[in-house]
Amino acid sequence: MTATTMSGQARQGVPWWLMLVQGIAMVLIGLLLLFNPLATVLVIVVFIGASWFVSGVTDLVGLIWDRSNLVWKVISGVIGIWAGLAVLGQPFMSTILLPTIYVLILGITGVIFGGVQVYQGLKGGGWGATALGIVNIIIGFLLVMNPLAGAVALPFVFGIFAIAGGIVAIIAAFRAR
Repeated sequence: MTATTMSGQARQGVPWWLMLVQGIAMVLIGLLLLFNPLATVLVIVVFIGASWFVSGVTDLVGLIWDRSNLVWKVISGVIGIWAGLAVLGQPFMSTILLPTIYVLILGITGVIFGGVQVYQGLKGGGWGATALGIVNIIIGFLLVMNPLAGAVALPFVFGIFAIAGGIVAIIAAFRAR
């Protein structure tokens, strides 16, 4: 079964107009990320903080009915509440810090995956895998060495991807109609 067929089957139960609304929302969020990145990221970060807080509270409250995995639920609940309060208490600092941490994680992941690709390429995977691994390592190191620059670019990258994804969703909605 091809990817197109599988995705078509997965979307059959979704009304066309719901895909259209999703596509329009993605395009609007993408435009906001491109033309007002700081305010948009601030709003997204506040929603993330609120989500972490609510998730932490529900983890702890859920222990009243279900005590399985008690230690993990307590740890998850406490960290969720703490992280949510930290983000909600300092939303402007979090608007800088969270994307920067995300870029650091991407950079470290790029270096690790790049190293694995180089290893696989040298063990018989071909020069293409080796070259791709080297590119991943270089990009990963660039992100790790200057994560703030990556964090500044992140809203624009996400904005472009959101607009492209939204346009695809809008087209798919009209095709499904």
